[in-house]
Order: sequence, then C-alpha cells, then structure tokens
Amino acid sequence: MDAPRPVDALVAEIGSTTTVVSAFAGLREYPAATPSLVGQGVAATSIADGDVTIGVSAARAELEAALGASVEPELTLATSSAAGGLRMTVHGLTQRMTAMAAREAALGAGAVVKYQTAGRLRAHDLREIEAVHPNLILLAGGVEGGDCDTVLANAAELAKLEDRPIVVYAGNSVVCSDAQELLEAAGFRVKLTSNVYPAVDELDIVPARHVIHDAFEEHITHAPGMERIGELVSGRILPTPGAVLIAAERLAEDLGDLVVVDVGGATTDVHSITDGSPEMAALMIEPQPHSKRTVEGDLGTYVSAPHVVEMLAAQDRPVHLPPALPRTQEEVAAALTLTHFAATTGVQRHAGQLAHLYTPTGRQTVARGRDLTACRLVIGTGGALTRLPGGEALLADVRARGGGGERLLPPPDARIALDRDYVFACCGALLQHFAPEAVTAIARASIGV
Repeated sequence: MDAPRPVDALVAEIGSTTTVVSAFAGLREYPAATPSLVGQGVAATSIADGDVTIGVSAARAELEAALGASVEPELTLATSSAAGGLRMTVHGLTQRMTAMAAREAALGAGAVVKYQTAGRLRAHDLREIEAVHPNLILLAGGVEGGDCDTVLANAAELAKLEDRPIVVYAGNSVVCSDAQELLEAAGFRVKLTSNVYPAVDELDIVPARHVIHDAFEEHITHAPGMERIGELVSGRILPTPGAVLIAAERLAEDLGDLVVVDVGGATTDVHSITDGSPEMAALMIEPQPHSKRTVEGDLGTYVSAPHVVEMLAAQDRPVHLPPALPRTQEEVAAALTLTHFAATTGVQRHAGQLAHLYTPTGRQTVARGRDLTACRLVIGTGGALTRLPGGEALLADVRARGGGGERLLPPPDARIALDRDYVFACCGALLQHFAPEAVTAIARASIGV
C-alpha cells in the first residue's frame, strides 16, 4: 500500500445487517478546499459475533484496499441502528397533546416507538412495557402549571417495572423533581428535559431530542456486541435515523422545505422539514413540529417483505421474496416492486389530509396532520432507493400523486433527487464537529443540487 492517507473523519454507519465506513476530507480546510467523500467500505455487521468492531474493521479494510492506502482519521464517528435500534415507549396525559408531543420527540431523535399510552398507566400497560424491553422510556404529561397528578401516578407505576431503562422526563416541570426522586429511589436513571407540550397547541421537542441522543449513546455502548465500540469512536454515537433528520434539517436551511424517504429492509422512514403552506396553515387544527419523522414498521424490502406482499394487489405480487442484497434480475425486480409500494405508502401515511366537518353553520374544511404541499424537493436515501435502479422514477410517482387530492402531498413539480453517495447519516454525525457549510456541501454533492 501507499503511504497512510490523512482524512478528516471516518464515519461508521452500523446497521442491522451491513456496516458502511465512509472517509471524508476537505472539511477542516473549507472553503479553501472542497469537502468530499474519499471512499467507502462495506462489510456484514458483526453483532451476532459478539463484537461490532469486527464488522467495522472489515469495512475499513475494504475502504483502504480500494484506496490503495491506509487512512489516518482525525475523528472516528458512528451512527447505529444495530442491536435493535433505539426502542422506546412514550407516555403522556392526552392522546392528541402530550402523548403526541412525546412521540414526535422520540421519533425525531431516531427511536422506534414500540408502545404509547395516554392517561394513567394500568397493569396491562406495564405488561406491554415489560414485553417491549425498551432502551428508554419517555414520560410526559401536563402543560406547564397544569395537571400534576397523572404524570406522578405514572412515575409511581413505572417504578414497579422489573427492567430499569433510562427514563427521560419531559412533562410538567412543576413536579419534575418529585418524579425524578420517585423513580431514582426505585433504581432508575432519570434525565430531565423541557416539557414537550408546555402550552396548548405548542410543541417544544428539540431539547428532548438532544437528551434522547445522549441517553442512546449511553445505552448503545453497553448493548450486547457493542461494548467495544468506544475503542474505535472518538465522537458521540447517534441513532442512524436521528442523524439523517439532523442532515435533512441543515440541508433545508439552504434548499427550503423538503422530504427525505428512506426505504429499508425492515422499515420505511419519512422525514419532512416544513411549516407547510400559508393556505393550509389557516386550516390546520393540530400543531405540527417543524421537523417530523414517521416510521412504518410494516413497510420494508426484506424483514417486512411478507407484510408488503399481503398489501399488494394479487397481480403485482412477486413470485419470490427478494434477499437482503438482491443480485439477479428477478430479485431486483421483486425488490423494486416492494420499494415502490413502501415509498408511496410511507409518504401517504406521513402526509396529512383535508377533512370536512359539519357544523351548525354548514360544512367546514379543515386540515389534519402533516402538510407537505410546500415541499419542493423530495430526496431518496437508504439502500433500496439509492442502490437499486429506478429510484428517481419511484419517487416521481410519489410526487405525481400530489396536487388536487385531499392528501397533503408534495406538489407535482417538486424536484426529485437521490443520496447517491449514501452519506446523509454520515452528514448528521459530521455536523456535530465541522462547519455546517462544509458538511452541507457533501450532502449537496451527493444529491446533485
């Protein structure tokens, strides 16, 4: 090999099946230098071998072999959706207020919400939480100065759990110390953050996202097979979906309102950065966060493929389900069929819609849920959309369904782009350490905008 090659950063994206290691240069010298992706290596994730560093080292070895030189990074960073990802349960006072706000905070941080409740926890709820074995619990409830009894009662119920996951308290601050004392006395680690629903029709979920990221890093370094990840990583470890959302937020500052669609083997994630259009804002009856993520656990090309096939029309169903990495023409065709359905359905579910209410003064049109009509850019990321042929055409079909219907989808003239270098999650990690303009240049080069 040639002499060692210095790079600004290596970022390992540790997935449930594959690990991708990417090298980046030119970040420190920006704008004198052009930030760029130097190369990538891919290997199987080695959680099953009891040591994730095996897969990371193998991916790095492939990267160095392709470059013909070893790399010497200033920083080594990581994102992860391995070890089951970030499993959370969320608990609030009312379904459409604090419980909804808690869910938005958890999903925005990159979690998979396995169970959600509103109101007082019951014995049945505790059994469901125990069955989930969450990594984190998000406890909310009560606007500022409002109800105190429910969130304290729920803290007392959570204290009965046999498991002791980290609890993030994001409810009425009047009783945060009481809830913390109660849970810590039962052996829980408690992290406090701002109330996610401080007032009626007001969301404040960004502080909770940061606390959840910190708690995730604490959890992931002790997860089976992940214990040695700290030996390789010099920066914080982010949940991969949370890192993608961070990158999308920064990109939207330059390019305007946008949607990012990530079709995976197990789930389809849709991220949107928008406040919606002024026309729809006048009709909205529910608060929405500026940054939103939804996770569709029944939409995927591998683990969730049987569920997708059941939803397809009989004539569209592939004869055989595709493997995790499709190679033959038949396998690719099957994967494309599943990807198309997952992408279109995922965006349809993410988007809100117009509804008609009948009042004493006549019919009234209102808007519920997420308004995507101001999003002029739709981006595909993840393996299915960026590595299979025809990703742009699939996303164009998502766009084509907008305009004129009651579902609040991106307009038909929205631009389509693909994260061809597969760097969005990496960019989310890099944004913690490098100038935003430098990192955004890498993301923009990947999507060609």
